[in-house]
Parts: sequence; C-alpha cells; structure tokens
Amino acid sequence: MKDLQLYTAAACRAIDAQSMLPVADGGMGLSGQMLMQRAAKFALDSLLALRPQMSAMTIFCGKGNNAGDGYLLGLLAHKLGITVQFIAVSPVAQLAGDALTACARAQSQGLILEPADSPVRHRVIVDALLGTGFRGQPRTEYAAAIAQINQAQAFVLSIDLPSGLNADSGAADCAVSADATVSFIARKIGLYTAKGPSLSGQRLFTDLGVSAKMAAGHAPVELRHWRPDLLESIPVDAYKHQRGHVLVVGGDVGMGGAAVLAAEAALRSGAGLVSVATAAENRSGLLARLPEAMWVDPLRDDTGQGIVQALSRADVLVLGPGLGRGEWAARVLKAVSGFQGPMVIDADGLFWLADHASWLQLGMAHGPLFMTPHGAEAARLLERPIEKIMNNPQQAIADMAERFSATCLLKGPGSVMGDAQIQTICAHGNPGMATAGMGDVLAGLAGSLIAQQPGQEQTAFYAAVLLHSAAADRAALEIGMRGLTASAVVPKVEALLYQAPDCVQ
Repeated sequence: MKDLQLYTAAACRAIDAQSMLPVADGGMGLSGQMLMQRAAKFALDSLLALRPQMSAMTIFCGKGNNAGDGYLLGLLAHKLGITVQFIAVSPVAQLAGDALTACARAQSQGLILEPADSPVRHRVIVDALLGTGFRGQPRTEYAAAIAQINQAQAFVLSIDLPSGLNADSGAADCAVSADATVSFIARKIGLYTAKGPSLSGQRLFTDLGVSAKMAAGHAPVELRHWRPDLLESIPVDAYKHQRGHVLVVGGDVGMGGAAVLAAEAALRSGAGLVSVATAAENRSGLLARLPEAMWVDPLRDDTGQGIVQALSRADVLVLGPGLGRGEWAARVLKAVSGFQGPMVIDADGLFWLADHASWLQLGMAHGPLFMTPHGAEAARLLERPIEKIMNNPQQAIADMAERFSATCLLKGPGSVMGDAQIQTICAHGNPGMATAGMGDVLAGLAGSLIAQQPGQEQTAFYAAVLLHSAAADRAALEIGMRGLTASAVVPKVEALLYQAPDCVQ
C-alpha cells in the first residue's frame, strides 16, 4: 500500500490559497466557490453511498468555509428531494466571503436556518461546524452543538474533520464523534493520530482536482505502511553470525514469558542467533519453547555461559521485557552496562531509564538507542501529564528523542515514531493490541531487524514497527481484536516476511 502525505492545517490553507492563484502566478485559477461546490458534491456523494436510503438530514453549520461546504451540501440534497434541516450555530450576520455566498444560495431556494438551540429532527447529521482553524476549547455555543450531535441517535458525517479536533496534533477534549469524515485537498495530520482515528470514523478523501504540485514547499508528515521491500534480501552466502546476534535481557522470576516472547519474535523474524539473559527459573521454559535460543545467566561473569561473553558476541541488546523494578533488575542492569552497540529499550527498561540518577549510576553506555514507550511510560520519561503526551504525540517524540538522544516510538492510535527532527505515523494497528506481551514481541522484532541491517538501524526500527502492527491487523482479521494475543501476532510476522525479498537473486 502506498504511503500517504499528511499536512498541517497551515499547510493545507496555503495549498488551498495557492490553487486559487492565477496560472501565471503558479496557481490553478480555481475560485473559492468552485472548490466549495466540489467539496459539497463529494460530501453528499459519500453520504449517499454510506446511507443510500437517506431521505432527510440535519446540518449543523458554523461560520467559516466549513459551514459554506455544509450550506452547499444541503442545497444539493434539497435539489434531490431530500429534506434538509439547517441548524445555524453562528447567525448569518457573522458569515463572510464564500461561506456567506453559499448560505445566501441555500436561502434563495427556500431553505430555512434554525437557531442553535433547535432540536435535531433527522437520523443523519452533517457536522459543518469547525474547520482546520480551530484551536483550544470550543466556545459555549459550539460545545453545546457538539454535545447535541454526540447525544443524537444518528449517523454523523463530519466535513473536513470532526469539529473540536486539532488538525495538527489530533488533540480533542470536546469534539464530535463521527461515523465518517470527508476531507479535501490535503490530508490533515490530526485525522491519523491521537484522538483522530477514534473520532473521525471512516476517512474519505478527495483532492478536489487540486494538483499535488500545489503542495511543493510544504514538508509533509508521512503516514507509512508496511512493505516487504523495507528489508534487504538475505544474501545467498548468508551465515548465522552475519544475520545478527540479539541478546534479550529481562525476565525476573514470575515474568519470564516477556523475555521468551521477545526472543521468539527475534528468531522468527530472521535473527541468526538469539541469547536470553534471564532468571535461572525461566531456563527450562525458555528452552522447551525455543530450543534455538541460548540461555545466559545474567549475573555470571565468567567465560562460560556468563554475561560478559554474551555481551561481547551480541550485535543488539533488547533491554526490559519482564525485567522488573527490584534488586535483581538493578544488578542485571549493572552487569550489562558496558554494552556499546545498538540498544532497544522497552517495558521496565524504560522505568530505569526514566530514573536518571539510577541510569547514570549504573554507567549505562550504548550506541544508537531505540525506545518504545506507551503513553504512561512517556509521561514518566518526560515528567509531564499523560494527557499532554497523548494530545501531542509528535511533540512528545521530538522531546524524548532530544532528551535521550534516541529514536522513539510512542504507542497508541496512529503510533508516532521518529527522532528530534522528523516524525512519521504508522498506518497500521488496532485496539486489540492493548494486551500483555505485545510490546515484548515488538522489542524482539526491532532488535532482530536492527541486527540484520547494520548501518541502517533507524530504517530497520521503523520497518519493525510497521511490520509488527501490520501483523497484528492481519491476526485481528482472523481471530478478532478481543481475543488477540501477542503469541498470535508472531506467526503473522512470519507470514508477512514470507512475501519479503528472498535470497535468490
């Protein structure tokens, strides 16, 4: 599937304005009314496709171009014989420009504007209240309209984006919960991350005939999909040491399954060798499930099965699955502190990383660092409320990356990954992934792909995130989201890798 380009609200407005410039000035000579008419037609066509038996609708209109789209949509629906109720949250006196023109056209055909406190009369609602210029909290009358829409037993279509949703960050405290959202000209970042995926419902898009060239000069955020060509093919002369050695460190007593899941994901995604430094109580279980894995005593430092030799042989360290937060974990961290290669930190490893004093005291050294926190872990790492983290995941990624000199993933709807300069959004994932062990599988997978592609660590990390979530989506299609387990995702990783470039050149 093709990666998509997402843009900020400011970029979307600039692209819109550019398209309306004369051709001689680099534009397309489009008028605001022409674009508004196309948007209204696409919205109505989408609504009729989703609700083909629709005979009536209620349209909530604000005062900007979003409202203009709503007024023209209502006019088109009226001409088709569909009953239209307009609820004007902003009175006509507050309208201007194309929105005022659109409203006047609707009124000229006998359509009546009802006041903001009018009851909803129909089972289909169009949300044309707030557009990309919205920031902060909706004003009282808009908040009341949003509440009325959400309380109605109706199918809701939002125009451009659900009213109350921040177009850039996906933040929302008071917003419409739509069944479908139509957006135009350029895709908005906020529809694809944070609260956006849950509030927007089915996303439908049209460029309204605006050339992609109009976006030149506006840096997009990529919405990325898993593709097999993200990984290099396996060389014909490959051998196990060349395919990378992953050392998983974790699994205190009672939490051995986390380390085993990480190790299994690493092995089944192509790592040549996997060692697991875990509590002795987990050894038999590890070897019974994964005879290919090697057990290491994490607190033994001789040249036999000790940690020193394991560290010297490892290409990547995966730190944290089932590590715990007690004395055993502190001793293990001290034992592995001299590792200089790439490190993937997840779960309890992030707990220790957040405690700067302990981390520095342990003398943790590393090469490239990769972090995979969820919202609560990121909140502790950045020492800020989780609401602020989840309301602006891109900023959270940039701040974590800068603070820890790392490449980071923030798990959640529309997971964001990146460094201090550039962030990107994962196009896959589903709510069923919110279950035990899912992060352990990702950590092992990330360690494996990083070990297999030395010198391309960040590319490999991104590929692991995309592959993991795409595999979880495939598993959910077969067994449902409610029963999705981490163990069920691993075979789907293998299935997706089966499509990757093979070793025959």
